[in-house]
Amino acid sequence: MQLFTARLAMRPLQSSDWPLFLQLHQNSTVIRYCYDMPSEAFVRSRFEQRLKSWDSTSTHPLCLVVFDKRSNEPMGVTGFTYELEQAELGYLFLPAYFNQGFASESLRAVIEWAWQQWGITQFKAVVTKGNIGSEKVLQKCGLTLTGINTQAHTINNTRYDDLIYTLEL
Repeated sequence: MQLFTARLAMRPLQSSDWPLFLQLHQNSTVIRYCYDMPSEAFVRSRFEQRLKSWDSTSTHPLCLVVFDKRSNEPMGVTGFTYELEQAELGYLFLPAYFNQGFASESLRAVIEWAWQQWGITQFKAVVTKGNIGSEKVLQKCGLTLTGINTQAHTINNTRYDDLIYTLEL
């Protein structure tokens, strides 16, 4: 399975993607609004879980590596976890690719593929309040703010609200 957009190519995560996956999950700029710095063992566990092949009955996340079509350089990951007829979207990109529309472009392709291939019509994303860049990505993809979980989690000893964005096709 591969997805393509005007500028991007996406394919399922492979064992050779470990260095990228680790870098994404331990780069302080990337995870600033996600969580505290995880251990390498924790990241490895998440990586191994995402290596399994995916279909609509899977309980593990679909994780696609996003590449620049021109340079073939890996840029980040995108995908979702599908549970209870709803796909919870997620993505991480290297800082060099922030604010260039790549996250929105990849996420739109994933949503379209999930709808066309699997008939998934309900999407959700959870964003830490203050992560304006991710809020804009979700809005560009048609998701709207539908809820707030107050003081939902802690990052670096600070409590944050979770913003819940949803889309129904």
